[in-house]
Parts: sequence; structure tokens; C-alpha cells
Amino acid sequence: MSEQTERMQSMYHLQHDPFGALVDAMVFSGAGGRYETAETIRHLLTYSHQDSLVLGQAGTGKRMLAQQVLKMLEEHWRVAWIDGSETDSLVDLLREIVGQLGLGLRLDADADELLQRIIEITAARTHNDESFLIVIQFADRLPVDILAKLKLLRGTGEALESRVRQLWLCNSLDDFVAPLDEDDWYVHPLERFNDTAAEQYIKDRLIGAGNVSGVPIGVKDIHRLNQMAGGLPDRLNELARDYLISTTFKTGEKGRSFPFTHVMAGLAAVVLVVIAYVYNESVGEREVVTIVPVAVQPMSAVEKKLAEAVASVEAKQQNLVAKEEPVALLETPAALADTTILAPVAPEAPQAAKIVELPKAVVPSAEPQSVKVPVSVTKVAAAPAKARLLTNGAPEAFTQQLIGVRDRTMLEQLLPQFAASESVDIVESVHKGKAWFILIHGQFDTKEAALQATAGLPAIFKDQTPWIRTFKSIRTEAVR
Repeated sequence: MSEQTERMQSMYHLQHDPFGALVDAMVFSGAGGRYETAETIRHLLTYSHQDSLVLGQAGTGKRMLAQQVLKMLEEHWRVAWIDGSETDSLVDLLREIVGQLGLGLRLDADADELLQRIIEITAARTHNDESFLIVIQFADRLPVDILAKLKLLRGTGEALESRVRQLWLCNSLDDFVAPLDEDDWYVHPLERFNDTAAEQYIKDRLIGAGNVSGVPIGVKDIHRLNQMAGGLPDRLNELARDYLISTTFKTGEKGRSFPFTHVMAGLAAVVLVVIAYVYNESVGEREVVTIVPVAVQPMSAVEKKLAEAVASVEAKQQNLVAKEEPVALLETPAALADTTILAPVAPEAPQAAKIVELPKAVVPSAEPQSVKVPVSVTKVAAAPAKARLLTNGAPEAFTQQLIGVRDRTMLEQLLPQFAASESVDIVESVHKGKAWFILIHGQFDTKEAALQATAGLPAIFKDQTPWIRTFKSIRTEAVR
């Protein structure tokens, strides 16, 4: 990690680089309709005969979207991830699929025989409640003959329910020699971020890195950064990181901040002057050498605005630090290091325990994400349980999983928000060898009914999409 990145994290109290690979693995932002697209793909893979193709320019987030889909799939799915840019042999591709899916087939057969055996064994194991998925990254770079063989994995008409499912990621449909059959493939185009989506995306990334005190980049500056990035999340990451790093560099005279690129340009000019002087001294030249300074390029209008915005942000931060009274917070224990907040929590009244507000786009997933959250010292005792929802729920009925955390008291503070105490329950399980607590709500006959009922949740869960699960699946994880 660079010294500039460390300074940025320290200045904004971040646990991680908000735009680095670690946060990539933890955070999926629903900005720009990404979560709805992921849910659609999951639904198609589970219930539809159509396979899916995600289409978008490099940097639009196709890989992140596919990884989110995998997190949303149930545990019985076996997945193979293939890089099409590194695949030019059909036999090698099929062997890779056999290995990643754990099919246990002999690998000395020719391509056609191996392909047929894959179709047969996956069909047989599907009847034993297993499902199989192949994700092809850079699918548009695969040779035509390999693409044709992959389509054969869909199986025959009689075996549609037991075929290997596929999710292809590609930059352009123009590179496919043969057009895809619309009856067999559903295309999901990923659009560039508009300015509103960029705001939500930046906020989600910062929350994932540990920042819960507000976005340190002004709305207008986020819009400018998004325009410079062309609406591409990958490019926006780079520009937003450089923006935050630039705020850690100040001039000694005015205390203003300058973009990192201008700081480096100034240092480079000084170094060139010093090198020229040393060189002339070392060769013993007697002539007077005149060094003509290079004209410094003036900052563009956008860069000037960024510099002014940075200075304004720092001035506000300094004023807040000077005026802010100390607030007693419970020091986050090691057990909370990977606490996952799967829904936002709204602040209580000033005299009540403070609960930090999280972004609306933080979406529940099967895999917890590491987010350290300050917790109020005040603890609210849980209401006495009259009849446990987990005990009374029918095994095949559905419930809403709202939040998963390490600290039970965080959930106990939320219980008074529900009108009927018997409709909500805290379930203890174990994750990564440590106690893990989840908040569940309601009992429903179908998934659709459970999703529709989200509109009646307390205001703190407004606009969220809970994880809909059966009571049977939750009981298998619960600590009895």
C-alpha cells in the first residue's frame, strides 16, 4: 500500500482503501440498477430455460455483477469460472470445467467424448439436488468452435431441467460470428453510471471501507468525477481515490489542497533543475548555463473547482473537529471486526441511543461483509419472548432475514420498532467459528408474499430487499 493511500485512510478514518480490491470483494453497490440485474439473472438461472449474457464496455462492472450473482445462489450450486481470453483449446477448456465442477471424470478422452460425459453426469447429479453453472468471462474472445461446443452443454430438449447453466460476460455482441438465439439467451446490458448512481456508488464504497461519518466528496465534485470517468465504475474508482489523496497535500502558506498530479508535476520540475546543476558541476564546465524554467500549465476549470472544493471540505472538517464535543462510544471489540449490516439503520431521537445510518444500497447477501460500525454505549434490553418465531414457523414457510451481526445488542435495539413482538426473532448461529446473530421477521407461504410484505417493515428498512429464506434452512444453522 502506498504512503499516500495510508494517509488518505488515516485522514478519513478508513479501515481499507475504499476503491481497492479488498472492498471490491466485500461491497456490491446496487447503484445504477445493478442489484435488480443480479436478482434477475439469479431468477433466470434458477427457474428459466434461458441462459444469461451480461453486456457492457470494459469497466462497467460485469465481473462484480457476476460475483454478486454467485453469492445469491443457494449452496447446492457448483460453479466453474473460465477466462475466455486465456482459452484457445477445447480439450483444455473441458478439463478445466470438469476440475472446477468436481465431476470426477477421466481426462484422457477426446473433446467430443468428454463433452458427452459432462452432459450425462451433470444431468444425473441434478436429480440429486445439485445444480451446475459455468461463468465465461470475456466470452466474446473465445474461438467460434469453442463457443459452439459450449452451446451444446445446454443438452437436449428432454433434459432442459438438468442441463449445465451458463452466464457469459462480454464487451460487445459484434465479436460473435453467429448471433445468439433470443429464445435461449437473455441479454443484460450494463449502462454507464449517471450522476445520481455515481453518488450512491461512492457512498457505498466508503461505507464498506469503514467511513460512517458522511461522504468527504461534495455532490458537485462527484458529478464532475463521474463525467471525467465517462460513467465507468472502474475509472471512477481511480479518480475518486486520487481526489481523496489530493486532499492530504496542503500548501504551507494558505493551507489549501491541490490535486496529486500537480504536486508531482512540481516535484518533477524541481528535480530536473537540480539534475542539470549537478551535471554541469561534475563535468567542470566553465560556461554559464542558463536554465529556462518550463512554463507551468494552468489548471483547467474543472481542476480549479476540484481544488476549491477540496479546500472547502478541509475547512469544514477542521471547524467540525474544533467544535465537536466528545461522544462516548463503545470501542469495537475484535469480534465485531467482520460485522455485517445488511440493512440501513436510521438515527433515533437525540436523547436515545445513536444508531449509525447506513446507505440504502447495502444489500443483504448470503456471505457477510466486513464493516466496522461504531456502537452506542446505551443498550436496550430485549423484550421477553412470548412465543419464538423460529420455533413456531412451518419448515417450508418463508421468513425475511433482515440483518446479520456479531453483537446481539445491536439487534435488540431494533426490536421495539416492530409492532408485534411475536413476528420478529433473533436467531443465534455460528460464522467463521464465532457467534453470529440474525434478525428474522414474519412467516409467509411463498417467496412472493414475503417480498411484497417488505413494504410493511419499519421505516429503518425502507427500500431494502431482505433475504427470503425458509425456516428449515435457518434452523439448520441455528445454535440450539
